[in-house]
Amino acid sequence: MAPLQASRLERSELKKVFQTSRPRERFHRLTHDAIRVVYCELRDSSPHAARPATVLLFLATFWSTCSLILQPSCWAAPYFRESGLTDIPTGKVVEHGIFNIGTYLAFRGEDAIQSDEAAARFDFGLFDRIEIGLTSTRLNQESHLSGNLKLLLFRESGAVPNVAVGVENVGNTIEHGLNDVTRYKSQSTFLAVSKVFNLPRVHLISGHIGIGNRRFVDNVGMGKWLNGVFFGIGKDFHPAFARGDLNFSIEVDGRGVNTGLRHTATTGLQVYLGVEALNALTSDEEGIRFLAGVAWTNRSIMKQTEDSKRLSEQAVKIANQAKRKAEEQSTD
Repeated sequence: MAPLQASRLERSELKKVFQTSRPRERFHRLTHDAIRVVYCELRDSSPHAARPATVLLFLATFWSTCSLILQPSCWAAPYFRESGLTDIPTGKVVEHGIFNIGTYLAFRGEDAIQSDEAAARFDFGLFDRIEIGLTSTRLNQESHLSGNLKLLLFRESGAVPNVAVGVENVGNTIEHGLNDVTRYKSQSTFLAVSKVFNLPRVHLISGHIGIGNRRFVDNVGMGKWLNGVFFGIGKDFHPAFARGDLNFSIEVDGRGVNTGLRHTATTGLQVYLGVEALNALTSDEEGIRFLAGVAWTNRSIMKQTEDSKRLSEQAVKIANQAKRKAEEQSTD
């Protein structure tokens, strides 16, 4: 399909989606279409230009999920944060001026999408040292706005790893509205360490380990002996067909084993897929959950802007050098 034809098709389908009256049907349709558009984008689009339909589709998905989480049976969780793995925080922080806005949901293998999680979140970085995150939550017809804060203590350099401390689930209504949910224990503090290793055959791989309290501690299953310790690994892939970056991760979040796959297109559009509580397959705990999400980051735009600025400065420098050389030759 030609890019122009695909763009027209996406616009016509967007109109049909918005004519759907029920938020849940709208969300399911938009999530499916988001994944399809990513495929079309990888196949047809220029790696340096964002297609308007892609941006519109993300905004539609985000708005639709905001409508979804206003349903009283839903509650939210901070999965797929910009600097984290699937669930655990890492020693990294979002760079200055970079932000990520997204939405995601969790569901079980039965039919209980409405009884699990959906959320809208926003992460951004300041001064290359501070990361701030906000998550919108709706539970029992009450609104909750929780925040996360992370501070980078040491930046990775040589043998020194990234080291960060932070606090999650900060909000004056969490104690009464969400604190009965393990993942939302209020004011959960943590320390996280991250390091990139260059291993034979595997090449670059990132390792992460940390310790925390509250939401990172559980008294059932493997949480009984982890005692707040969490860890994980992540691996980036850059296949030519992907027109972007793929990141695969596997982690232990202090309660169970999770795995996730993140695709970041060259336009900044991100799609997440994950599985939570894999250890439930071999235990008597509640069954595994599947995670899916879509987001957008301005990282690629910022990088292109910085590259253009650097090239412009180099061009000006070369032009000035040529001008001075011509002036010297004319005086001679």
